[in-house]
Amino acid sequence: MAKAYLKLPVGMTTADGRAEVECDAATVGEALEQAIALEPRMRLRIFRDDGRMYAGVFLNGRNINAREGLDTALEDGDKMMVVPPLSGG
Repeated sequence: MAKAYLKLPVGMTTADGRAEVECDAATVGEALEQAIALEPRMRLRIFRDDGRMYAGVFLNGRNINAREGLDTALEDGDKMMVVPPLSGG
């Protein structure tokens, strides 16, 4: 297990006002599940109804899709960030 940090999506905080949560997990997927357990509203900001990822998830500035996706291994001190998709016209 690694101690990693997840910055929540813009405009979202935990019930106690934190914009970043500490996770003790082996993979990005495990860390996201821990964060969602703390702030369940986040699930809809990250995943579609069918379970596919909706938002971009970055680990130390690099998109996890360029690595092993949700199975990407974590190391102590890693920083993750959830970036909701942008749209408009």
